[in-house]
Amino acid sequence: MQKYWNSWLVMTENKEHQEDELLALSSIYDETVISLVQDASDCGGQFSASLHLPESFRVAVINEKNNDEIKAEEFHRVKHLPPLILAFQLPPDYPSDSPPQFTLSCKWLNRKQLSLLCSKLDELWQENEGSVVLYTWTSFLLDDSFSFLGLENPLIISYETSRRNSSLDSRAIQDIASYDRLLPVLLEYNKQALELDFHKSIFSCHVCFGEKFGSQCIKFFDCGHVFCKICMRDYFTVQISEGNVKGLNCPDEKCESQAHPCQVQELVTQEMFSKYDRMLLMTSLDQMMDVVYCPRPSCQYPVSVDKESNFGNCPSCRYVFCVLCQLVYHGLSPCKVKSNGLQKLRDEYVNADEETKIMLEKRYGKQTIQVAVAECLSKEWLDEFSKSCPSCGANIQKIDGCNKMTCMKCRAYFCWLCEQFLPRNNPYKHYNTEDSPCRNKLFEGMDEDGNDLMWF
Repeated sequence: MQKYWNSWLVMTENKEHQEDELLALSSIYDETVISLVQDASDCGGQFSASLHLPESFRVAVINEKNNDEIKAEEFHRVKHLPPLILAFQLPPDYPSDSPPQFTLSCKWLNRKQLSLLCSKLDELWQENEGSVVLYTWTSFLLDDSFSFLGLENPLIISYETSRRNSSLDSRAIQDIASYDRLLPVLLEYNKQALELDFHKSIFSCHVCFGEKFGSQCIKFFDCGHVFCKICMRDYFTVQISEGNVKGLNCPDEKCESQAHPCQVQELVTQEMFSKYDRMLLMTSLDQMMDVVYCPRPSCQYPVSVDKESNFGNCPSCRYVFCVLCQLVYHGLSPCKVKSNGLQKLRDEYVNADEETKIMLEKRYGKQTIQVAVAECLSKEWLDEFSKSCPSCGANIQKIDGCNKMTCMKCRAYFCWLCEQFLPRNNPYKHYNTEDSPCRNKLFEGMDEDGNDLMWF
């Protein structure tokens, strides 16, 4: 009877030690690191040990045959690697007699390395036999396993080395189905871990100067500057509303990093993003040398054109047009210039070098160029030396005389200085009224010689 009583006491003590140990572990590590199972038939859990990597850590996954040919682009900088997973179960006679039963798995450590770690965990149990050992194991995996395995920076993971071993621990499990997938898995894990780090960190927004968690902020991909989502949402909305899709750059002074479309979509409304997406597409098409828009205002469809023949055929409305003048296609005949384009043509021709002038003459014809230059010169002269009659619009030149003008075309009276109509019964009252802007200015600017008024 005493034997059974002693056995029961030992089992009870083991149970208490196990509960205390698991409670201590759950208070030290959060739920992302340790998950526990405690019921009448099972007592255990899983521990995720993310190794502490050196600064500027790099990793390459290669075939062992190419070890001497590793190129710089094969190395990838990572801050996190997938964790070591210690899955453990506590037997009823732990810690008095038996150690925890466990498996040790990892995606990037080979089975030989994992077997060495399993042996080390056994050694730690033997050193602490009769006492709880889980915290010792977890501390070793977290803090010392990198140096214990002799890992270096950069880390080179070889295909064949990880597969070629005979005596390996059955508890060592390499959790990767194919080495072809290993590198993408490592890079994706690093990306997700960095994103989690960002969400947990606190940043100061330099727009509103508020302190926000990373989950409430966005980081520009190119420059890494961080701003809160509320400020960027308002900023993006204003820029898109004004049609400035290229203005969604980082607000930091002198920084020209652009927001990625996925960041814009995350913050603005669906309607606003659709507008942004359309304008971004149009901006991209504008930069393509062989794409123009259909000249018809009701169409505006992107058209791929032949630059050699200046021929465009809109696939939407079937309009056939000249790429240069955007009128109906005219073959080899010179382009016609719209009336409102003469000034632009004249300025382009006058300021062009000889090669460009020859090109313009071939495109529009010498006669069209001469007309554009002559008409624009006449218009410039009229703008500088004449004024328009406020009644009929005739161009009037004042050569001399008083400032009470009579239009020789429609016979209307008006003031040369302010261009107001003057009453026919008393046109000079305008120059004598106290509140008139031209009071006492009837003869202002008058020369000694008298000349006639001219209209054009």
